[in-house]
Amino acid sequence: MVEIEEKTIRMITTDEEEIMEKLIRNDHAFRKLKNIINFEELITPYRKLYSNMGAEGIDVIKGFKSLLVQFWENYSDREMEKALEENVAVKWFCGFELLEKTPDHSYLGKLRKRLGAKNIADIFNDVNEILRSQGLFGDVFKFIDASAIVTKTALWEERDRAI
Repeated sequence: MVEIEEKTIRMITTDEEEIMEKLIRNDHAFRKLKNIINFEELITPYRKLYSNMGAEGIDVIKGFKSLLVQFWENYSDREMEKALEENVAVKWFCGFELLEKTPDHSYLGKLRKRLGAKNIADIFNDVNEILRSQGLFGDVFKFIDASAIVTKTALWEERDRAI
């Protein structure tokens, strides 16, 4: 008879959240951001853009965190789709469970359109202000107006067409 080691038993009885927590380093930038930024407070005013009718979709907080990562890492929509599928740190930061189906590239474009460039710029500026208040932010990613978001979105769409 084969004996099961204690490590194997711990792995089998560990829940998914605990596994995700252990996979992300304590000093990982996403962990620091998750601890500093109250995303619920930031996103609550924009929940009204969603209807309570119909099928339940992806929580807007997960979507917005995905947009943040996309901007920070300069991912196209398709690259962000792949990052959400394959990168445990990205998946964890955005709030997806390890085995949860993540959105495809079309979701990100739809979310940007639903939120609108001005709202996205306002939320990004709020995030920048929070990071600046913690001494974690220079003016590298300063958004003066929504044109930077529109330009970057057009670049991503062009890159996606090439893929």
